[in-house]
Amino acid sequence: MNDDVPSQPPFNVTTPTPARIYDYYLGGKDNFPADREAGEKVMRVFPQAPELALANRGFLLRAVRYCADAGIDQFIDLGTGIPTSPNVAEIACAFNPRARVIGVDNDPVVLSHQRAHASSVSGGYTIVEGDVRRPWAILADSRLNEVIDLSRPVAVLCVAVLHFVPDAEDPAGILGAFTDTITAGSYLAVSAVTSTDTDPAVVTQIEDAYKNASAPLIFRTADQILSWFGPSLDLVHPGLLDVSQWPTGIGIPTDVRILGGVARKRRRVHPPGA
Repeated sequence: MNDDVPSQPPFNVTTPTPARIYDYYLGGKDNFPADREAGEKVMRVFPQAPELALANRGFLLRAVRYCADAGIDQFIDLGTGIPTSPNVAEIACAFNPRARVIGVDNDPVVLSHQRAHASSVSGGYTIVEGDVRRPWAILADSRLNEVIDLSRPVAVLCVAVLHFVPDAEDPAGILGAFTDTITAGSYLAVSAVTSTDTDPAVVTQIEDAYKNASAPLIFRTADQILSWFGPSLDLVHPGLLDVSQWPTGIGIPTDVRILGGVARKRRRVHPPGA
């Protein structure tokens, strides 16, 4: 993992960003012509892109419900994106009014909208600026540590984020930084787009649509995504599968797939005599 990564480029409406393209897929209004152009380019080869974005959003909310139902009342939402409703804080606080959520992002438009959203929420939600490629800086952030007690179980949400992180920036190492820090009984939720069982020609065309964005879109195999869940994590049932099918068949599978899974950090078992 390399913490020496370039900072987020200055705000530029002519450069599409993943968060604003995603907002366009979800029917939002916080996007610009460059974002819509990139989104339309994807939809010309993959018309189901909005359905897949909604399915991924649904996975995120179901993962939050799962963790909250398991007793988690602290959430770190990496790459939180432009606010939508329902959102992580709404779901978490519906289970436990004392739940605390930290949103992390480095997109200027996201930060602006999320700060306005945070000011309108009655406690429970804080947004901090951070780059997922610098996990240790996020974990050391004073505002995060004012809200999140890392000595207690926490859910780390990394949903539709790592497919914008090249291999050279070590996605597994990014997740490892978080899973090494969080305590036993914590959870990690991950989703990412996969090339497994996807037409290679479609993969190439979608990657091309994102080539001028602030971050590239990178398809990975199911085995590569599965490998991100390190040895201290146990995938909960039903494992890693299409986001529309987690934990049961919620929606209709699409031609391009995003895989999602939730894992629990196990307690360290010391060998006899240790």
